[in-house]
Amino acid sequence: MTDAESIKQKIQQYYNRVNNLEPPTKEESAFERMQSFQRRVIYLLKTHKVPYSNNEDDDTYEDYLLSDDENTSRSNGKKKKPLRNEADSDDDENVDDRIASIKNKLRQKKRPTTEKQQKRREAKKLKRSKGVQKLLQSTAKTLKNENIKQQKLKNGFVKMENENGEAADSKAEIAPVKVKPVYNEEAKIVYSKIDFAANPGSKAKKSHQNPKEILKKLKDTRQHINELKEQGDTEKAAEIQNDIAWKKAFDKIEGKKVKDDTKLLQKAIKKRKVEKRVAKKKWTDRKEKVEHDIAKRQKKRQDNLDKRSKDKKIKKLKKASKKGRIIAGY
Repeated sequence: MTDAESIKQKIQQYYNRVNNLEPPTKEESAFERMQSFQRRVIYLLKTHKVPYSNNEDDDTYEDYLLSDDENTSRSNGKKKKPLRNEADSDDDENVDDRIASIKNKLRQKKRPTTEKQQKRREAKKLKRSKGVQKLLQSTAKTLKNENIKQQKLKNGFVKMENENGEAADSKAEIAPVKVKPVYNEEAKIVYSKIDFAANPGSKAKKSHQNPKEILKKLKDTRQHINELKEQGDTEKAAEIQNDIAWKKAFDKIEGKKVKDDTKLLQKAIKKRKVEKRVAKKKWTDRKEKVEHDIAKRQKKRQDNLDKRSKDKKIKKLKKASKKGRIIAGY
């Protein structure tokens, strides 16, 4: 008998002994047979999941019997289908409760600890939403179009109008303003020069009006109005005053400064006088300083030239004395 056969035989014996498939030998006693039968029964009860009975109750067997109602199928001879085990339903309920508790714990962990974090998350959700993105895109497009229009107007592009008087939006109808060529004395075009006055897109320079001239104009207009009133032409005086008032109103709407206060104008005149005086003083001081620096530099240069010429003469005399020529002082 080989080793493989002996191992196979031992495995077969062990399997039969565990599953109680071996026939009882003559040597086994009745007690041992009873123990093996008991093990077999317990094994079958466990495998088929038979519930334990309550030892205290005598009527436990009634739980496992079929009901004797009229609606039962005993008269028909048909067996009733086995009901679902209560233990299984309890287990399912326990599992559902556990899942719900785990989900609640996860939600509590995900909740923001502070109000700031909650606000940040809400802001992120709003940003990610499609409606907000569409609004942002539309606003960006409108801003871009407005910037392009402003640039075209600055560069000298003007929108043409249709016959109905509506402004045309097409690019074909937008035409640049023609710039007039500049001619020289010989009636030839000069390409390096540009007539900036022909370009309407260029900004007009601010006119810094003199307060003296403004005050003089105000006095002249008031004098003229007073003369008209004295002559009896009150309607013309009122018309001039009305025109002046409307002009002031339009200037204020356009953002221009209205200079019609005589006291402020006089203050401005005095301020200008003081500024001129201070500027004049600064200019004279600067001029004096420049002249002083120039004289100082010229003097220094002259001194250096004199010293150089003197040193040359001394050098020549020293050479002559060395050669044997007698010179007074050496």
